[in-house]
Amino acid sequence: MRSTPPRWRGKVTPELRAAVLGRDGACVLWKLNPSHICRDAWGQTHLASAVWLLSLEHVKDQPRMGLRAPSDPAHMVAMCYGANLGVPSKEERAAIREYLRGVAS
Repeated sequence: MRSTPPRWRGKVTPELRAAVLGRDGACVLWKLNPSHICRDAWGQTHLASAVWLLSLEHVKDQPRMGLRAPSDPAHMVAMCYGANLGVPSKEERAAIREYLRGVAS
């Protein structure tokens, strides 16, 4: 039994979700690689710009185990369910970090 509550890195509020989806406007993996095919939770393809079908992905500044990235726009991107479930590759993660550096400026 835990004596202290788990360390939450912040909740994703509806306002935060709206801000990230509004900023990105489409699945970030599709933006980085237009040949990426977006899929929903049932495996059906959809437009990358169907923001109501997108989920948010937390992106760490550096790869490390155990801690989720903070819940803030500098550490979150919009992704289709298929990309979020499939876990982006190291190269894709590096490109996503670069994207976040560019939109945070």
